[in-house]
Amino acid sequence: MDYRQLFEDIETDQWSGAYLFYGEEEFIKEQALDRLINSLIPKEFRDLNYEMIDGIEVEPDDIINACETLPFMSSKRIIVVKDFYLFGNKKGTSDQEEQMLNYIRNANEATCLIFYCHGDVDKRRALYKYIKKTGKAYEFTRLKNRELIQWVSQKFKENGKRISQYCVNYFIDRVGNDLDKVYNEILKLVDYVGNSETIDKEAIDRVVTPSLEQSIFKLVDAIGEKRSSQALILLKDLLHGGQGVAPILAMIARQFRLIMQCKEYYRQGYSADVISSKLGQPGFVVKKCIAQSRNFTMEQLRGGLSLCLELDYGIKSGRIQDVTGLEMLIIKMCMK
Repeated sequence: MDYRQLFEDIETDQWSGAYLFYGEEEFIKEQALDRLINSLIPKEFRDLNYEMIDGIEVEPDDIINACETLPFMSSKRIIVVKDFYLFGNKKGTSDQEEQMLNYIRNANEATCLIFYCHGDVDKRRALYKYIKKTGKAYEFTRLKNRELIQWVSQKFKENGKRISQYCVNYFIDRVGNDLDKVYNEILKLVDYVGNSETIDKEAIDRVVTPSLEQSIFKLVDAIGEKRSSQALILLKDLLHGGQGVAPILAMIARQFRLIMQCKEYYRQGYSADVISSKLGQPGFVVKKCIAQSRNFTMEQLRGGLSLCLELDYGIKSGRIQDVTGLEMLIIKMCMK
């Protein structure tokens, strides 16, 4: 179920049984959990009626016992199990899963049991399928395009600041769509401008730390324009900023793959909005990829991906030193 419906459902006070919160958008997921707790349990009795359980090692019996405890001076009790292994793809037995399912089917109505998972879940698991069937599985996906623009604009407004449409788009291009990072950068900007009511491009350039994705965009731009010296400087900045070789290499490969996909869809006549929907990527990412695709042939893009895979294997097998290998990769890409 779409998590946007969740915020409406919270106000109904009809919460009981088992729920699943999952997906990559952690910021809104945490907000939803906080709002649910505040809505169902009086603040003065929260310590007695709210329990968080680490789901990595816990046994189903421990969860069931916590759920069977009756609420005190409150109509509801909330149990949150974080990252329960029965939603993963490695641990847990069928007996454990069946035990948990049997309880959930006849759960204590005074208890609201929430399985809170960071990232995605294994949708093949029986536990996921049952909760989804009951309409209580909420997926938290990243905001995209208009939703993200509206969210950012609203946060600046809530902090008493004005920002133009151009600057909102420029800000998003710089930070990406991870709302944890986006919100922190908004607060940094608000503090920086102080009593000034307006956020402008100069303030964004001075204060906002570019995301890894934004830095990779610049790096791939330099590669596409065959500016090897600039590309190596950008790589050096990333490494000195604390980024590891593995994530940088993975992001370069990802970027080449996205450029290939965007280039092909654009050749077929699809608009940026349609490509964004097909690939599940924000509009600003697709537009950048379309622009970057003009600097590469499909053969160059395939060759770049092959070089990334070769380097990844070489590093993991110990044949190639990681930083040197990454530098040589960029030089080779700029020569093609």
